[in-house]
Amino acid sequence: MRMVWNDSFDGTTAVSGSMRSRRVSIWKSLEPGDAVALSHGGFVYHRGTVDDRTADGQMIWVVDHIGDRRLFHIDDDYDLSEADRT
Repeated sequence: MRMVWNDSFDGTTAVSGSMRSRRVSIWKSLEPGDAVALSHGGFVYHRGTVDDRTADGQMIWVVDHIGDRRLFHIDDDYDLSEADRT
C-alpha cells in the first residue's frame, strides 16, 4: 500500500474536513518499523523508520539511518509518504 499525504492544493495549505480526516487516518495507521519519508516542496528532508506514535496519531517519532530520533506533528508542513528502507 502506498501512503501519501500532501496538504497543498493549488499552492495553498488549506485543509478541508475530509482531507484532514484522511490525513489523521494515515498518521494513525503508522506502526513502529514503518519506513517513511517527510518532504516539502518535492524535496525529502527526513527519511527513517517510525519509532513510535501517539495514540491519537497526532505525533510520530522517526529514527533516521544514523540513529537520530525526531518528533513530527501532523500539522507540521511536511508531506508524508511510505519510503524504501535504506
